[in-house]
Formats: sequence, structure tokens, C-alpha cells
Amino acid sequence: MLAITPLRLRGASLIELVAVLSIAVVALGASLPLFGDVRASLQQRATINHWIETLAQARLGAVERGNNVVACPSDGDRCMATSYWQDGWMLFEDGDHDGQRSAGEPILLTTPADAHVRIATNEGRHRIRYRFDGTSEGSNATVTFCDKRGPRKARTLVINNAGRVRSGAASSLQAAHACAAG
Repeated sequence: MLAITPLRLRGASLIELVAVLSIAVVALGASLPLFGDVRASLQQRATINHWIETLAQARLGAVERGNNVVACPSDGDRCMATSYWQDGWMLFEDGDHDGQRSAGEPILLTTPADAHVRIATNEGRHRIRYRFDGTSEGSNATVTFCDKRGPRKARTLVINNAGRVRSGAASSLQAAHACAAG
């Protein structure tokens, strides 16, 4: 007859549990900055995508309305004379073609402040204007986005005279300008 010996179940000791938990805490602590970078990247990408949608809406609005549509940094219902846009922006139909919203000119979109991403257009460019044919007035406009990761991760959108938008990495000068926005 075979003798059956009971299996000895052995649990983990308190020291082993503490060691495993210590390793887990160190690994989690080391990965937290990575999660912060991922979050900043997602916030920046969401802001850039919102800008692309805003510019598409401005261009389409200009064509549909047969009139100029202007995007500008705003303080409520008026344009601000700044190249920094993170405090909010708006789109409006510019019936009198002066680049300023006048009484009676409809606001098509307002976007509130973005606390996570700094936004700047090239120096001296306080407006992005689309004409009735969908083209963009003036020279190419560059919009630069900088988040808490700093200049090395800044991105740009360039609006050409045909009104089309492309994205890319920011130059060191563009990144420094946008990241300095306060």
C-alpha cells in the first residue's frame, strides 16, 4: 500500500512580502514621471486637434458665408492685440473686413483658456483671417504649442496662403516664444 504524504503548503513570509512591495513601490515611483509626460502629450495633442478643427471651421465658414472669418485671441467677445492665445480665442464673421469684431458681427465659436498648453502665433500675427474663397490672408501663419515638457516637445501648425494646415516640430526660436507665454 502506498503511503500518501500530505503536501506541505508554504506561504510567503512577512519579509518576502515587504521585499516584493518595496520593489513594486520603487517601480511605480520610477514610472510616475512617464505618466505625467504621457498626460501632457495627450493634452497637447487634444489642443492641436481642437485648433485644426477651429481652422477648418473658419475656412468652411468663410466659404459658406461668402465673407471673411477671423480667428483671434480673445477676452470674451473682443480680440486682443497679442500673439499669445492660451487665454482663449474666438471665430467671428468679419463683415466690415477690419479684423476687429464689431457690434452685430456674429461670433461663430469661442474657446476658453487652456491651462495646460501655451499657444503662440509668430510675432506680430494677432489674427488668422480666411477670405470668402477659403484662402488665408497674409503670409504663412505658424501656431506653436508648448506644454509642461518644455521647448523640446513643442509642436507647430502652419497655415499656408491656400488656407491649408500642416503640423510639425517647432524650431528652437518658435518653441522659446511659445514656452515663454505666461
